[in-house]
Amino acid sequence: MKRAIFDAKTRLLMRNDRRAFEVMVRNERLGGAAFEELSRGAATRIALHAFDSSPFYRELYAGAGFGREDVAEAGNFSALPVVTKAALRDAGDAVLSMTVPSSRALVSQTGGSTGSPLRVRNDQAAPTAAMWWRIYRWWGVHPADDMAFIYRRLRQGREALVYAAQWWPSRHLHLDARAITDDAIETFVRDWQRVRPRLLVAYVEGATAVATHLARTGRTLPTSAVSVTAAMLQPGQRALLESVFRAPVFDTYRSAEIPWIAAECEQHEGLHVAGDQRLVEIVDDAGRAVDAGTEGSVVVTDFSNEVFPLVRYEMGDRSRRLDGACACGRVFPRIAPVQGRLADVVRTPSGRRITGGLSGLFLGDPGAIRQMQVVQAADYAVTIRYVPTTPGGARDAAATAVRALRTLLDDDAVAVSAMEVESIESQGGKARLVISHAPDAP
Repeated sequence: MKRAIFDAKTRLLMRNDRRAFEVMVRNERLGGAAFEELSRGAATRIALHAFDSSPFYRELYAGAGFGREDVAEAGNFSALPVVTKAALRDAGDAVLSMTVPSSRALVSQTGGSTGSPLRVRNDQAAPTAAMWWRIYRWWGVHPADDMAFIYRRLRQGREALVYAAQWWPSRHLHLDARAITDDAIETFVRDWQRVRPRLLVAYVEGATAVATHLARTGRTLPTSAVSVTAAMLQPGQRALLESVFRAPVFDTYRSAEIPWIAAECEQHEGLHVAGDQRLVEIVDDAGRAVDAGTEGSVVVTDFSNEVFPLVRYEMGDRSRRLDGACACGRVFPRIAPVQGRLADVVRTPSGRRITGGLSGLFLGDPGAIRQMQVVQAADYAVTIRYVPTTPGGARDAAATAVRALRTLLDDDAVAVSAMEVESIESQGGKARLVISHAPDAP
């Protein structure tokens, strides 16, 4: 009944999203040449729109020697300047399109976990709903199914009532990721047992906190699928979540700036980029594409945001491109799960900066731990904090991780140790891979 009511509502009120969804489903099975043509055309179109309508982009491209004809040439796209968070923050409203009605602009703000929050605008006309309908379909979930959410945004009062009415008869449970206490979890569990949602959508650390609480007493909360985002999903966390929620875990890549960038399919062989809506490039420090399998900076272009164009936008994350086709048969390219942020840096007194390889310190025995975090003190000493799967059961794996990090640092002046902890500190349901208080050496 819920699915039938949802279909009736969307046919009446969301016709554009329904049409977009049908096109998106067809796009998954395009031939390789047709998909490349679609992607190249969309990237060039949004870049030209940015040049024509955004003062920020016109100045940026002109300053780099690109005229309108240059931007209109598809072969020049990968040479366009990369846009950073700092540049957007400084530009402010100059990024906005001068030709798109301001009524389409929806304010969105990053959490600011690595610095000052960034305020952007999403496009109300973008087919965002159709994007998540399609990805839920990969997981065997219908948008009308009952769901549970662990996010940092919690609706209150009239807003909550309006939200519930919009989704009726579907039911949505919410746990505030900023206030995950034992009492809050128990209330969430009671509501869960009453509603029995088919999907949990959560920040990685928020879902881990709930699962850890339940695992202590041997309880489970069965569902059909678990979707996580906002931080690197570590192997031990996936195992914990799957054991508590009795369902497959699907990693996703999303942000306040650009929603629904990539997600795992049922094969769990990397994250499919929503390639008809976004272009994801993995680049080096100069903005040039790196080979498949090489870790680099994630640069994303949003084809569907005409209000606040984001063209070759540096996300601040690191990943790598995966070669070959996925067994699911979808044409969309794949990237590896995000392996930390560009700000996840370990420093040495000699001036070296280690930005890669830190997420793989426990790859030799990934099941030994649930979580890890690298903490560097002001004197450059490094501590690998880790939560073992079983108390005291990861000492050998931790010793191996210490040796691996010493090799990466290649500096005898940096002390490296490991510490078993009960939990990893998070902020608003998100946890950093690296926290460093060490200064950049001369």
